[in-house]
Amino acid sequence: MDQFDSIKKIVKESKSYEELYNIPWKLYHSSKLLSKYYKNISIGIFNIPCGGFGDIILTKTFNDYLIEWYPTAKVRICTTSPQKYNLIGITDNLIKLERKDGVNYDDGECSPFDKLKVKNIPRFDIMFVVPIINKPFNYNQFKKLIPYSTYFNTFTMSEYNGEFPPYTLPIGVGDENLGILFNNFKYKQQDLIKKPYALVYIQPSPSWGVHARYCFLSYLEMICNKYSKRYRLFQIIIPEWIHEDINYDNQFYLKIKKIVEKYYKNLSIVYPDDEVILFEDNTNKSKLTLRGDILPQKREIFISLMKDSVNDILVTGDQSLTDIISCCKYKIVWYQIAPWKQGLAKKLSEHLPNQYFKSYRTSCGTLDSINLNINWKVFMEKYDFRKKGKKRINSIIIANYHQKKNKLFFNQLLEIIQKSRKNTMVLNKLRTLQTIKKKRKTKRRKKKNSKSKSKSKK
Repeated sequence: MDQFDSIKKIVKESKSYEELYNIPWKLYHSSKLLSKYYKNISIGIFNIPCGGFGDIILTKTFNDYLIEWYPTAKVRICTTSPQKYNLIGITDNLIKLERKDGVNYDDGECSPFDKLKVKNIPRFDIMFVVPIINKPFNYNQFKKLIPYSTYFNTFTMSEYNGEFPPYTLPIGVGDENLGILFNNFKYKQQDLIKKPYALVYIQPSPSWGVHARYCFLSYLEMICNKYSKRYRLFQIIIPEWIHEDINYDNQFYLKIKKIVEKYYKNLSIVYPDDEVILFEDNTNKSKLTLRGDILPQKREIFISLMKDSVNDILVTGDQSLTDIISCCKYKIVWYQIAPWKQGLAKKLSEHLPNQYFKSYRTSCGTLDSINLNINWKVFMEKYDFRKKGKKRINSIIIANYHQKKNKLFFNQLLEIIQKSRKNTMVLNKLRTLQTIKKKRKTKRRKKKNSKSKSKSKK
């Protein structure tokens, strides 16, 4: 099929005008990747962390993928927080983005691109903005930072099941999402706590909704019911906010006591510098210990804590969920649903499947879910970004190669899209351009034939 005809076909099939900017990589979506396409290519990953460490881990994982997939490419991370990457072992190929106003508070988190500046930045062939959160990506703002950015060389990745499309790389579960960025971990074996124990890593209210305590109490009831008959001595690792709330809120403590005393006759809590007995029964040695002295930990230790815990684990956040699936395929994950992550939770409930993820009232565990068993294998095969996402990035790499070879044509194509308002207008302009090029080609061929005839007569 003629290239113009292929482009017109893509235009006709596009559901929205924004999809027209995907034409270059869609043209080569079925093409085979050759090493020459990514030889010495320069790739920039732009990441502005915005709350928590999950954005950093996601970007680091994506960076690792690109280095593995395209070994002769030069990949760099451009970020306002290079020191955070240093903490997870990335020290090279980092470019610092700085605030124009000189403000360094909180490492410039969540800063718009037009408020940033950068010194001595190399020219990138391809740029990925990872991830897009809170609002749609603004190309005009990004061009203030990188003036040569265009819709044909700058691409966006969503957060998991992002809510502000369009994205070039929509990651997550269900619909047209490209899957989860799984990890191959290197972790350090923890020696902080002996088995058996459960692990809780959730966020407090009110920032994550009003149900943080409810979430913990639901999980606590399920865990005690499930493991008390198996283990007379059991521990639960808890985050700092839970042991602080127990210490300062008697009503919260009484709710915990009411649950635990049905299963264990002794309850204590270990603080970083002390252990406090909350209730005891010297005639019965069954005991639950809440460990408030373990968290937080560096990621490699945290992964080990997850691996060593009992099968039922309670977490929140995209990255913790991804880490568990990556490291511990046999785990049953219970999930604190953030208000802005209800879409992801709903899709997980459908595709794991886990019916309890449909509502925050059951997503942290219930007595009804004690016998739940999840088979992660099928889910991981279907939603592995290394399969679906790699194919799309391959097509972006191939398209970049051909854009360099045929700059004039792709510049004309970009101009047509940017200066039109409807798909029909784009089609009409493409037909006109196609006709012009055919006439020029015919004219060149006739001229060449004429010269050949003249030479043969001589």
